[in-house]
Amino acid sequence: MPRGNYTIQRSCEECGKIFTPPTLVSKYCCTACSKRAYKKRQVAKEKEAIRQALIRRIPSCKGYLTVKEAMLIYGINKDVLYRMIRQGSIPSYNFGQRQIRLSRQYMDEHFKTKAGSRKRKKAALSFEPKDCYTIGEIAKKFHINDSSVFKHIRRHSIPTRQIGNYVYVPKSEIDKLYKSL
Repeated sequence: MPRGNYTIQRSCEECGKIFTPPTLVSKYCCTACSKRAYKKRQVAKEKEAIRQALIRRIPSCKGYLTVKEAMLIYGINKDVLYRMIRQGSIPSYNFGQRQIRLSRQYMDEHFKTKAGSRKRKKAALSFEPKDCYTIGEIAKKFHINDSSVFKHIRRHSIPTRQIGNYVYVPKSEIDKLYKSL
């Protein structure tokens, strides 16, 4: 197959330098930048683990939060919280010097918790043959071509599992996809 006479230029995600990537998925101009980015990701992961441990120590039945606890749970900057308290947009209670408390109920209603603190678990899909269709069964049931079934599965990111010669797809996902047919 003939190759074109063109080169792709990218900007390094770490240092911003323009470079010609050796592969289509290259993000960094050199191994040093790659290692620095990896180190930053690891440090961020460790900080998030510490943050999660601190959040777990805060009782869920606690009615009033300190500013530090609100920062951890809702991911709001300390300066922003204090500014909102001064402006009166967040109701607060001052029990003395450095003892400002915020209503947890109000904060829950008006602010979303920071991503990662309350992850919803997806329902586990069963790939038992009794809970799945094969591609042929789907094509026969909904009167469409096998290749169209594969195309729809890829387009809608439906998980599949191949066991032997058969590709199994969860019935619940297929029924949701083709419910209008």
